[in-house]
Amino acid sequence: MTIVTVEDDGVGMDPGRLSDALAGELEGVHVGLRNIDLRLRQIHGTGMGLVIDTALGAGTLITVRVPKSTA
Repeated sequence: MTIVTVEDDGVGMDPGRLSDALAGELEGVHVGLRNIDLRLRQIHGTGMGLVIDTALGAGTLITVRVPKSTA
């Protein structure tokens, strides 16, 4: 598996609101993150995709998991 992480020390996000957005329960909010996560999971399976750790005032850590390239 290949893992890429991106982290910032910004304002962060409310974890509950982010969870709702990724589940498609909030229209127009974090649509890009939801689309990327859905596409990675559709192409590579449920063990792949985005893992997002965030808290208000504590920044955000996004981990992208995809299969290791065999090429």
